[in-house]
Amino acid sequence: MSANVSRAFNFVRELVANLPGKDVDLPAFPDVVRRLQVALADANTSARDLVAIIESEPVLSARLLQMANSAAMNAAGNSTTSIKSAVSRLGFNLVRLTAMTHAMRQMERIETLAPIRRELGDIWRASNDVAAICYVVARRAFGRQPDEAMLAGLLHSIGGLYILTHTQKLDPALREDPDFQAVVRDWQPRLGKAILDAWGLPERIGQAVAEQDEILNTSADQLQPLARLVSAAKLRHRLSSEPDLRRQVPQADDLMRSVTLGPGSFLDLVASCHQDIEDMRHLLAA
Repeated sequence: MSANVSRAFNFVRELVANLPGKDVDLPAFPDVVRRLQVALADANTSARDLVAIIESEPVLSARLLQMANSAAMNAAGNSTTSIKSAVSRLGFNLVRLTAMTHAMRQMERIETLAPIRRELGDIWRASNDVAAICYVVARRAFGRQPDEAMLAGLLHSIGGLYILTHTQKLDPALREDPDFQAVVRDWQPRLGKAILDAWGLPERIGQAVAEQDEILNTSADQLQPLARLVSAAKLRHRLSSEPDLRRQVPQADDLMRSVTLGPGSFLDLVASCHQDIEDMRHLLAA
């Protein structure tokens, strides 16, 4: 291991070792989202508590209402202008997801993070793409808990986001080392799980984030369904965003085809839900 990689490795290892409790510090994260994450990690938090936090931030309030009134979340067509009703309709998982999408968009606009704006944009697009696939495929395959699948998809890169923002804050020169990216790729799944555990998310979501690359290393049927879905969705996104990946992983299509979810294969489900996935992607990016 080179000296630079060793320094990068030690830097990230210290981040993991010093990860705080439920009040996880993401530099430049909007304060309202940080307070919301802390509240959601508390089993005693009520919907009323969440409403009070959300209503303190008009932009987040508007985003939550937009999500609650979307066709995907409001099939009956009963629109609402009440944050309380929106929270009730979406549930805690989708409230968290909406807050996270709001936070990611805000971080892209923070001037102190301008040097990593491109990387933040990459994380934003990957998170949205994987989340949209996970939600629609889970809804079709299982008919239940698509919100958990979408949350796992959105948060699959939270470890990388944590490393990237702390690197920019504490040691920006590390980003210039090309080997640093390999360290981030290796560590971000386990760090992501640690963050989600600290936030009190269900173990299956954290495990899916931890195993997000395992489709490349093990048989898909050895993974739990949510991990199987997140891993396949991430691989599909990477194939569209990393031109060289198909050459590096020529068996990629076979790997995704081997993923079975409910009544069908992952690729068949994606093909049959293509327009729904596009609609969800646009909703998350709005």
